[in-house]
Formats: sequence, C-alpha cells, structure tokens
Amino acid sequence: MKTPGTTPKAMLAMAISLALLVGTATSGQTLDATSAVVTITSVSGYAGHAFVYAQVSDSSLVYPAPTGTGHQSPFVADWVPQPIASAACPWVWAVYVFDRATMTQINAPPPNAPSPNFGTTTMICAGPSSTPVDQPPMADAAARLDLDLRLSIDPAVSTAGSPSVVSAVLSSALTQDLDLYLNMAIEDWAVTSWTLDFGDGQVATRNGSIGTAISLTHTYFAAGRYDARATAEVSGHAQAAVYDRYGNVHLIRQPFSVVVSNDLATSARTRPSRTYLPPQVAIGVIPNLSSSNGGASGVGFRQIDALRGAFTTLAVRLLVLHEGVMRIDGVARGLGQSRLIAWRLDGAISDAPGGSGTVPGTIQAASESMRLQWNSPDQIVSTHAQDYLVPVTLYVETRFPDGHIGSYAIRSSFSVSVNFAAQSG
Repeated sequence: MKTPGTTPKAMLAMAISLALLVGTATSGQTLDATSAVVTITSVSGYAGHAFVYAQVSDSSLVYPAPTGTGHQSPFVADWVPQPIASAACPWVWAVYVFDRATMTQINAPPPNAPSPNFGTTTMICAGPSSTPVDQPPMADAAARLDLDLRLSIDPAVSTAGSPSVVSAVLSSALTQDLDLYLNMAIEDWAVTSWTLDFGDGQVATRNGSIGTAISLTHTYFAAGRYDARATAEVSGHAQAAVYDRYGNVHLIRQPFSVVVSNDLATSARTRPSRTYLPPQVAIGVIPNLSSSNGGASGVGFRQIDALRGAFTTLAVRLLVLHEGVMRIDGVARGLGQSRLIAWRLDGAISDAPGGSGTVPGTIQAASESMRLQWNSPDQIVSTHAQDYLVPVTLYVETRFPDGHIGSYAIRSSFSVSVNFAAQSG
C-alpha cells in the first residue's frame, strides 16, 4: 500500500506511537469492544531450525476509523474509494478527517499538491487486506520468525592437544502483517543464552544478550570423533495492534521463548610422533703461529702440521658432515641448522709454557682459540710416524624446521704432525 509522502509502514509506526501515548496497552487477550485473540506458537528445533508463529484474530470485524456520529471521538473520518488506473494500485482510499466541533477538515492538501489531488493528504492504496468500509475487513494477521543456526569448527580435523575454534552463527528471516485493520509484529528478540557442548564432556555457557554469534577456542586432548553442539535460547515479544470501533489502536504484547540448536561432527587425530636425529659433526682447526687467530677464516682442517717447540694458536671450526634430521612418524621431514656454541679440550696438558696453553676440561666459548705446543716430534711406530691425536668435545645447537632446538655434546678430534723444530740449533 502506498500513500503520498509516506509509506504504509511509516503510517503504522506513527499510529502505534500515537497509541502508546494516548491509547491503551493490553496484555490480555480481550479488549474493550473487541474480541481480539493473540496466539503464539514457538517451535524449538534441534537440527538447526526453529520458528515462532504469532497470530491475532478478531471476530468482531471492527473498522479502522470512526464514521458517523455514534461515538465520542473528537474527529470524524470519511473513507472514499478513488480509482487511479494504476497497475500497481488500481484504487485508493481517500480519507477525509474533520474536527467534530467545527467540521473543519484537518488534513486538507496545500494548493500546490501534486496530482492526483483528491482533496486530502491521507491516501492509502487498497490491497488484499484493505476492504471498503462497508464490507468486513480481514479477520486475522500473522507474523513468523524463522531462525537458522549454523555451526563450524576450524580445523575440521584437529590434532589432539592443539586448539580448535568452534563458531556458531544464528541467522533469521521475519515476515509479518502490517495491515489497516489488524497488525501482527515480532519485535525486540535476542539470544539470551549460548551453550556450546564440545562433545568431550566439556560445556561452555554464556548468558546475557551477547549477539547472534559466538566463537570459542577448545582443545581436544584425546584422539577420536566428537559431536559438537551449539544451542541458542531466544526470547522476545510479539505485539498486535487492533482498532476498536472508535478508531483507537489497542496493543496486545506477549512474550515468547524458543530454543534452536545444531550439531556438527568433528575429529581429533593423534599427535604425530616426532624424533630429532643429532647432526654428524667434526672439529676443524686453522693454525696460526701468533698468539691470536687474527680473525682466521675458512672451514678448518682435520689434520695439520705443527712446528716442534712452537706455540700454536688454533681457531676452532665446526665441520657439519650431515645435518640433524627431523622425522615425523618415522619419515624424514626436514633438516636442521647446526652451530657451534662451545668446545672443551680433552686429554693431557700440552707442552705450552705454564699458564699460556689451553687447560683441558675447561669449556670454552665457540669464538675462543685453542693454544697448544708440541716439544717432541711424532713418535715412530713400526717405522711409521704417528701423529698426535687431540680429543675435543663440541657443544652443538641444532634448530629444526618446526622450531625445536636440540643441544648436543659430540666428541671429535683432529691430528697434528710434528716433524721440524721451530728454530735450528
């Protein structure tokens, strides 16, 4: 239905607002001079859908505004059907309202009113629910609220011990009759309680008006299949507007409540077994005859030649023969990255002058140099020279692709061949 300058819903809103100020709000099922009855059917649903159906019926067949003189209203209304030859609205009600005391029209249009001008500012398009005043109006009006609940879990298949996000969203669709004679509306509904049953014995409840969506983090600690369920408790009001024979609007307001829930199957898998194989490493050294390694660079040597009686400074390097391996459920899934964090000289004290050589058994930082001296040449065993073997423990840290850090103490050694004296004489 359409009216010049306003819509039927806007007119209804103004009528109901006026009724709230000067009308009578009724909570029962019977009104003065009417026999209006409101019924509400709340159908809870546990498969994701629920609805509320509200209906108002009035067998008295009242009229929307007073006509004639058989009442005490200060106004008189005259309803006249007017054809306008429109496909959308073939005819309208032209409503003329007069002050009873002076019979002065109070809703006359301005002189420059657009066409069609029927001499009134109140025109209502006729429709299936509006009939001529001398015929009975429709005897009932209805409203329906449909509620749909959807549940989601991310990820759908989780790992036992890792968090999942369980989310529920409630959507709605509302249809309601807002007609000339009887009006039925569902208003101010809200979710008053959310319950999430995660299916593993854990339940979370949130009370109060917190909106039509909820999202919580949950951890399944054991592998298996679970049936998670979300439940929303909804409360609201249905309100009917009914005209009496004087044209006054009476309101019938009744509460309702409904429950809607839905479930979703999810599963948690066993946390995969992870093993970390240590790297295969060895020590490498870079010799220097000065007291400092001088920032020696290079990968280092496993075997070196040293001068007999010469104080030798050795830069320590980590030689990675094979990186550490991360295995998931027995399958290699990535290599680590290893670095030297410290070392320790093992074995006997070298021939370095007292207090100048590296002391065996003392842990040194990776950047520290090793200081050694050999005053005797290689031993001869079965006519073959036998190198000196220098045992060292390497302290290695390995970072794997998943962030795990392994720390290892790995024994290694390097060999030294001593054949010549540092000076002749």
